[in-house]
Amino acid sequence: MMFGKLGIVMIVVRDMERSVAFYRDVLGLKLLIQQDNWSQLDAGNIIIGLHPPGDEVKVSPTTGMSIGIYVDDLDKAVAEIRHRLGKIAVGPREEPFGRWALVFDPDGYSIQIIEMARGLRAQHKLSPEPAE
Repeated sequence: MMFGKLGIVMIVVRDMERSVAFYRDVLGLKLLIQQDNWSQLDAGNIIIGLHPPGDEVKVSPTTGMSIGIYVDDLDKAVAEIRHRLGKIAVGPREEPFGRWALVFDPDGYSIQIIEMARGLRAQHKLSPEPAE
């Protein structure tokens, strides 16, 4: 299987400052990045990503979270998902962090498939850059 480890849990938050303070100060996670539109905290074997509400994501106790799985090659991963009759809901598309696609599980939970850009892999605790 070409999928790597579970890498990011994204939580949609109403107030970035308040949420960063909770995860950093109350839970004791190490703050890696803090921005208005994205913050990251080190949770050991996984990154907790905090994201404000937007057109595609809303704050919700039951739907305000998304799982992110890293892959080395997004095109191969998307082809494999489609081969297995999965439907890619969004993407693949380019993002500042690399490339991204979205698939939903049978219950409608969103799973992000993420190919990190070169140079960002180490920050996300991924194996060294794959050979081209």
